[in-house]
Amino acid sequence: MTLDGMTRRRWMGGFATGTGAVALAACGAGGATGGSSGAQTAAKGKVVFMSQGADPNDEARYKPLIEQFNAKAGPVTTEHIQGDTGGSAVAAQGKLITLAASGTPPDVFWTHAYISPNLQKLGLLADINPYIKKDKDFKISSLFEAPVKDYEADGKQYGLPREATTMLLVYNKELFQKNGVALPTDNWTWDDFLKAAQQLTKPGASGGPTFGTGGFVEQGSNGSNIAYPKVWQEGGDVVDKARTKFTLHQSPAVEQMQWAADLVSKHHVHPFGAEWPGAAIRDSWNTGRIGMFVNISVWTNFNQSQFEWDVAPLPKGKTKSTRTASAGHSVTSGSKNKDAAWEWMRFLHSKASYEHWGKLGLTIPTHKEVASSSVFLNPTQPPKNAKVALDAFTYARSEPIAGDWGNVGAEVQKAMTEAYAGRATAASALGAISQIADALLAKVPGK
Repeated sequence: MTLDGMTRRRWMGGFATGTGAVALAACGAGGATGGSSGAQTAAKGKVVFMSQGADPNDEARYKPLIEQFNAKAGPVTTEHIQGDTGGSAVAAQGKLITLAASGTPPDVFWTHAYISPNLQKLGLLADINPYIKKDKDFKISSLFEAPVKDYEADGKQYGLPREATTMLLVYNKELFQKNGVALPTDNWTWDDFLKAAQQLTKPGASGGPTFGTGGFVEQGSNGSNIAYPKVWQEGGDVVDKARTKFTLHQSPAVEQMQWAADLVSKHHVHPFGAEWPGAAIRDSWNTGRIGMFVNISVWTNFNQSQFEWDVAPLPKGKTKSTRTASAGHSVTSGSKNKDAAWEWMRFLHSKASYEHWGKLGLTIPTHKEVASSSVFLNPTQPPKNAKVALDAFTYARSEPIAGDWGNVGAEVQKAMTEAYAGRATAASALGAISQIADALLAKVPGK
């Protein structure tokens, strides 16, 4: 495949040997809320910034910040180009690869934990650690550690997180109280979870059957990763340490996946197929007939309900673990002005920028102080225990992303659907896709 007469293989070879790469230079100290003065840094010139997509929400996230940055009339300015119209992480990855291959990469761009590992393999990302270490006014410790690690590899920092989520338990408080079931606690185990789900499940309830839990399959949720924290808690994983071999079909991981399947096929505490009381998560939740959802810390599917609800940590197994994922920003290795790119990055990751995003309702700002303020922890809005989502960062981990990870997840979801339906065991269903998953793990987009 060629792009502008140059193969991607040849182009990537150029980066590996130094062609098109610019060495990171020292960065002077500057104010953490904006660009540094010319007397303190050599940074100057225009920074091309590519945002996530092309919709009005994307513009609202960045246009005011760009206007504020450029209004300072400093030596560094920012030019905005929109990302792919699809707006997804994979679409953003594709556009970045195309621009870089044509010799016109942006200096800074929106990224996601799901694509950063592949972009690292392609040599498209600059290590910003030299800037972080020399910039006395930028404190990476002001950001939650777990999402920062999404962009860290081999001692290098390939980006910074803008927002993140953790996985937790959303529960219908009124349904618990109506059935005399004790509310979830910080010390809940998965046995406690199952017991509560059984107590909440009422096939003959007036107004329609109630189910103890949802979220593991269908309803637009990515059930392929909902059970991963339980797998991690029991010492299993999706792939091996090298991230080249699929291991979800092996012990102890596969037993946890079977446990999830049993919620539907054995215990009947989880709706499946036509049993769902609505066409989407929000619809089903708003009926008041689902007791618990394992879900990421985004409230849009829950905050329109007419009953009281709250959140709790995920139950624990042998260890305590949950999942995190994040979106953020990176500097491209092909940037011709990395000094200026860092000035824009440090502005993007200032407290003021996080406050701006937080007020727009953009999940959890990864700035600790901002996330701990009323911007996220709004006492007038549910859930009452939203701080649970922040506390979870201390024991959260990311998925072991590698290769064509999106399609690895899609294969897991298809296999587990067979297990949820009772047509296969988790071991046989996941074992049947192991070679397919291995091939997908070996893929590197753009090569």
